[in-house]
Formats: sequence, structure tokens, C-alpha cells
Amino acid sequence: MEVSKMSYQKILVGIDGSKQSDMAFTKAIDVAKTNDAKLYLLSIINGERYPTTGPGGYGFVSHSIYDSAVETMQKKLAAYKKKAAAAGVKEIETAVEIGNAKVELAEHYPQKNGIDLIIIGATGLNVVGRLLVGSTAAYTIREAPCDVTVVKTNLENQKLDIKESTYPEM
Repeated sequence: MEVSKMSYQKILVGIDGSKQSDMAFTKAIDVAKTNDAKLYLLSIINGERYPTTGPGGYGFVSHSIYDSAVETMQKKLAAYKKKAAAAGVKEIETAVEIGNAKVELAEHYPQKNGIDLIIIGATGLNVVGRLLVGSTAAYTIREAPCDVTVVKTNLENQKLDIKESTYPEM
């Protein structure tokens, strides 16, 4: 009797610039190489609703106000992409989205791209948001249409010290 081996073909890693997302990225490289999978690097710029002069007084503000942040994250993701390629990952796609970080990471992007594994850090940059509405990791575990791996340790499986960083600032 042959035992089937779990294989992931499309792996998404959430990148927010935190030490935890750096470690999730490092571990995602290993998983992508092991599975010969495509690696998706996604960063989300939080674009919440703000008062505007539109009907009803609320709506999304022009996305042009996010241009600088999007450009900065695109440059960072390009550096991550180079590192993943140098480590042996064959297919890598990067994206910067504007919207609700939890919904984009856990639902919209995975569904749109047929993601079968999401790898994220246990905590990220937004402490206030986590206190008010819960963590992105918890939301992703609950709502994602695929498997989710939450990274809490370094490559030696030691609890991640947030002072550690796999890569220097980009």
C-alpha cells in the first residue's frame, strides 16, 4: 500500500517587514524548495475606509495616497525575491495589495491564486490592530481556504527572539 505524500504547489508568505515575517519567509523558502513549489510573496498596505465626499460620506480614499508605501514594499519584495531565487526557489511571484490585511491575506489573494499553503509569522507589526480586532494569524487560521503554518521559531526551532532578524534591513 502506497502512502500518499502531502505536496504543496502554491505557497503564500505574508511579508510585513517584521522579524516574524522574515522568519516565515526563511521557512517558506525551505518548504517551497522541498515541494518544488511556486512561492508567492505578498505585502498588504492597510487601506481602510475613511470619510470622503462620496455618497453617504464614506468610501475608499484614492489609492494614490498609498503610492509611496506601495513603491517601498515593491522594492523590499524584489529583494526578498532575489534571496529566494538565490536559495534555489524556481518560481516566485510578488504582489503588493491595498485593503484589509487580514481579508486579503486569508481570503482574497489565496482564492484568486489557488494557494494551498499560507505561511505567516505569529505576530506582526500592528500591535494596536491586534489588540483591537485580534491577530492576523488567528484570522488567517480561521478563514483561509487552505492549510496555514504559523511560524513561532527560528531555523533551530528555538522560540523566535524578536531581536533576531534573518536578513538585514532592506
